[in-house]
Amino acid sequence: MGATRLQSDGRAEPGQRRRRARRAALAGVVLAAAAGAVWVSTGGARPAASPSRAPAYRYIVDSGSDQAAAAKHGWNLLDVSSKEEADALPRGTRGLVWVGDYDNSTCRWEVSDAELRQRLAGAAGDPRIAGFYVSDEPDPYACPRAPAQHRARSALIHSLAPKAFTFMVVDSNSGAQTLSQMRLWAHATTFAGLDPYPCRVGKPCDYGWIDAVIRAADRAGLRYFGVVQAFTGEAWRWPTPAEERHMLAQWSASRQAGYMTFAWRWGGHDLASRPALLAVLDRFNRTAARAGQPAPSRSASHASPAGAVDEVHYTYISSTSVVFDWRGSAAAIRYGRTRRYAKTVTAHAPSPLPFSSRGPFREARLTGLAPGATYHYAIGGGPDRIFSTAPTGDFRFDVEGDIGAAADFSPAGVTQRQIAADRPRFVLGVGDLTYGNAEGQPSVDRHFDDVMAWSRTAAYMPAWGNHEWDEPTDDLRNYKGRFAIPHPSASPGAPSRGCCGEDWGWFDAGSVRFISYPEPYADATWRAWQAKAAKLMAAAERDPRIRFIVTFGHRPAYSTGYHHGEEQLASILDAFGDRYPKYVLNLNGHSHDYERFRPIHHVVHITAGSAGSLETPWQGADSRSAFRAMHTAHLRIDVTRAALHVVAICGAATGDDDTTCAPGSVLDSTTI
Repeated sequence: MGATRLQSDGRAEPGQRRRRARRAALAGVVLAAAAGAVWVSTGGARPAASPSRAPAYRYIVDSGSDQAAAAKHGWNLLDVSSKEEADALPRGTRGLVWVGDYDNSTCRWEVSDAELRQRLAGAAGDPRIAGFYVSDEPDPYACPRAPAQHRARSALIHSLAPKAFTFMVVDSNSGAQTLSQMRLWAHATTFAGLDPYPCRVGKPCDYGWIDAVIRAADRAGLRYFGVVQAFTGEAWRWPTPAEERHMLAQWSASRQAGYMTFAWRWGGHDLASRPALLAVLDRFNRTAARAGQPAPSRSASHASPAGAVDEVHYTYISSTSVVFDWRGSAAAIRYGRTRRYAKTVTAHAPSPLPFSSRGPFREARLTGLAPGATYHYAIGGGPDRIFSTAPTGDFRFDVEGDIGAAADFSPAGVTQRQIAADRPRFVLGVGDLTYGNAEGQPSVDRHFDDVMAWSRTAAYMPAWGNHEWDEPTDDLRNYKGRFAIPHPSASPGAPSRGCCGEDWGWFDAGSVRFISYPEPYADATWRAWQAKAAKLMAAAERDPRIRFIVTFGHRPAYSTGYHHGEEQLASILDAFGDRYPKYVLNLNGHSHDYERFRPIHHVVHITAGSAGSLETPWQGADSRSAFRAMHTAHLRIDVTRAALHVVAICGAATGDDDTTCAPGSVLDSTTI
């Protein structure tokens, strides 16, 4: 294999280039401030709490020849300029490869696509490379096409190195212009570094500015690394140890996927020369190890302890069958109508096999069960628990969407506990279950551990969302390998990873036929679903046992939230509503809010996309919207032969709420 050094053309090494770019950026801010530019600060900074655990990605800039020392102090992501440098990094660390900057004067990349392809040929697939650093503080106002150019470059890199992430730094020191540009960078790269440096010479640290940047990034839906100031020079000064702890605490309370320290060495000053400051960062980095956080890796988190099981959940696959999935060494499940467990089923490895951790992952199919019946079960030598087959009479089910793991989105933990208190027979997950593509593979395992608050006794019935498949950092193998979809169907255009089958399905519970719909993988996907779903609805119309038809999926047909309604989906569901009188309710997520519409073509549409993930702003209004709230919530629906009684339950409060309600109280209700 030939040399793959990315800076082989004599240009400055990445550390030098970043120092120059950042020096220029900082100088520009000083001049702007001197000229009377507005420096936006909201005040009201978060209190100086002790920093919580460090995130999985702990990146430090410009460690250079001191990489071993940086690794010793707990940083596990180091900047490099080549595959060879990445391969030579200290054990337990990985490289973030600088691939040339974006030139704000010409609005072009310094490295062409053709040259980038050539340079990445030897680096793609290297497990010591975590990602590629594509630009430092590009200017979207001087270069309006810059966000689109970044999305294209990120897509190119993902096509060449699908297991790696892309990274950029957004200028976070330019007042109002910083806040307004956040929305422009959404999905431009996998992660964006946010670098609001609050500690200036002769002044106290402006912690309120960090909060303002975090709020703007959260509203824009950015996936970000918080950048902490650990340097001095020009208008900026060394933070004190107490100030550094305050910054770390602020970023720890945010939704950061990783954090970045600027810098090990900058402008002739070394972090090692500030032992008290370095000690604060060292202690923070080591909280990741104490919390069991792995070094960043796309393919592994942690394995279950010997003999233990976790991530336990089950799905209905017919009125007389269920499938259990779990992670752990226990290889069999015992079950029966009493604790004597009349039967035993040996589990097998699911296909496709999840890759969020080493597993082992197990799946067991239990057949020949009685409809609407309750059973005892135990996995391996575990405790006795209860499961039920699909209900035959009146029942309760819950709905949650856009969920995540409580460690990444704390409201999600509240939602899972509330669902457990509802004691539903099953829970519909309307997509974006874990955010593993944004928060890292450990978040997938954490989500399936979180839902064990209810998933050991209530069935988990999912539909896929875009975050399950549309980024290279996660894919449907993690989900199709954990669920057995009832009456599964394949969709045209489904992604190759996790293909094929189980893109959507249907099941009956009591007097209701539930039909999920797939993600819009291709133009033909929903039309293919329409033809099959029409037959299922027609059959339900003829079946006297069925009183209601309910559809559920991720994308909304109607929405005033961050994601507009899908016109193609709306036209299909409208036609179904006009043709099939039993079709009365559609449930979806995608927009991170709660919204209920008045019947449209006889169908009530409800967005339940606020179970845990960050809330996203409204984008308009619609006179047909009966009630909406920017607040975490989930649905509790009680079904009788006569009606569907729908209640939205208020979840945890967040800083982005536009509605006030007590957790556990009724946010909204309707009867269909």
